[in-house]
Amino acid sequence: MTSRPKSFGSVCKLSEKFLKQVAKSEIVENVISDAEYKQRQALKRKSGAKKIKLTGIPKLDDANKAGSARSLDCTLIVTEGDSAKTLAMSGLSVVGRDFYGVFPLRGKLMNCRDAPHSAVMKNEEIKNIVHIMGLKYDTEYDERNIKTLRYGCKLLRMRIFKAFCREVLK
Repeated sequence: MTSRPKSFGSVCKLSEKFLKQVAKSEIVENVISDAEYKQRQALKRKSGAKKIKLTGIPKLDDANKAGSARSLDCTLIVTEGDSAKTLAMSGLSVVGRDFYGVFPLRGKLMNCRDAPHSAVMKNEEIKNIVHIMGLKYDTEYDERNIKTLRYGCKLLRMRIFKAFCREVLK
């Protein structure tokens, strides 16, 4: 299988009739379904989870109650840069850190609408947001399962969040 064609001595030429028979058989469907299954399994491994403490995400100032039984009341403030994070943190010194977390983005967030799926999966900012929120791929969030998230602010729940999930987690 590793020999080059010119050193092997012959070339395998498949007829059109044979190729059409293979295309009609279950082999192609089985290969496609196997590839889709492997992709879903890879997405599940990269999904977030509802954890109380997160480590390994730089510059995240997590809410004290995020990931706990009170995570439904928590809000994640996403800022553009460290200077905006500083401003948000100074405001949080007044209201407290129990229900508010802050995460600064580095520059603009990737536009996921026209980007290939592999590029979205490799984007570090998107991966961080998925882990911070505890999002799971191929999951449509509604009132029933929003309780599985680390942040589930009642004010922002459906409109903004559904749009984000539709574009990123498809």
